Amino acid sequence: MRFVTKKRVAAAVAALAIGGGGMAAYAYFTAASGSGSHTAPVGTSTAWQVSVGAFSANLYPGGPSTTATYTVTNPGSGHQGFTGVTATLGTSGSDVTSGGVDVAGCLSSWFSVSAGAPAATDVAPGANTTGQVSITFNNDTATSQDACKNKSPDVTVTAS
Repeated sequence: MRFVTKKRVAAAVAALAIGGGGMAAYAYFTAASGSGSHTAPVGTSTAWQVSVGAFSANLYPGGPSTTATYTVTNPGSGHQGFTGVTATLGTSGSDVTSGGVDVAGCLSSWFSVSAGAPAATDVAPGANTTGQVSITFNNDTATSQDACKNKSPDVTVTAS
């Protein structure tokens, strides 16, 4: 006859715990599916930053156009696209402006400005694209154009 010792009791309890634990690993409930949701915020566009470089030459009545490079920069956090670029002459009534000041007698109708297409219209965050803007001083043979001497008409480039 064998005696029941503390070691034998401990071994039997351990065997039951291991065997029972193994069986418990396979016992579970199935549950209905669950879900969770939250909104995903979308940012907004940021206004373009546009800069215009120096024009390449002086203007003369009936002379050639002069050009400058413009740069459109995307300061936003995502890709932004624009549909076009326009160039406008600064005016005050019928006169041009130079440095924001009216140049009396230097008629805006004597000038033509245009912006060439940019290199790209979809601009990555922090990136830029460039193009050319040109201005022409048209000759008016019936009128003195001296009012425009030594002036620098304002030219604005807008990306939209």
